Amino acid sequence: MASKTSGKRASVASVRISLDNADKPGPKMPIRSKPFLGNVSISNQASWSLSGLLAAQRMTKNLKERRAQKVAMVKKIEIVEPQPPSFASRPTEKVQVSSIRNILESYLSLRLEDTIYDPQKVPSLVKEISEEIRSQVKKVLPARYKMLCVATMGERGQEDIKVVSRCLWDPHADNYAAHVYQNDSLFCVVSVYTVFCE
Repeated sequence: MASKTSGKRASVASVRISLDNADKPGPKMPIRSKPFLGNVSISNQASWSLSGLLAAQRMTKNLKERRAQKVAMVKKIEIVEPQPPSFASRPTEKVQVSSIRNILESYLSLRLEDTIYDPQKVPSLVKEISEEIRSQVKKVLPARYKMLCVATMGERGQEDIKVVSRCLWDPHADNYAAHVYQNDSLFCVVSVYTVFCE
């Protein structure tokens, strides 16, 4: 790397590479106070200029000031319990999802234990299951809650299935419970959605 002789140098260490062949006869100038490594010599001479030092000082001063301003503007984050907004529904008693889940587990295992999949009987069976689950869940449902029960049944084979739902509701008041039952010939997915009505 070539360095300028005006006092402003780009780097602290400079490297000189000699392109002379060692076979060439002629006088060679010895380099004083520099270690010689084959055709490469390394020099660690200080090459700072006053104007460069002043510019670096101004730059770091501005960086420190800007960083202090950013830190001062950042608000402290406080972790609080999620509170329902003022416009949200506030039921006096919330739905006990665990009790609904227990109803689903016990009912489906008793009702479908020895059932064999038959495409002719499945539509009426799904309606019966949905109505019976609704009647049992209504007993544990608090006042002013509406309920929706969705049952899906299919033959158990080599294929996979995903049952997905999407809802727009108030997460502070509304909830759901779901259960999947499987035996050797069928699967049944039952979802119960509870919505608070004012």
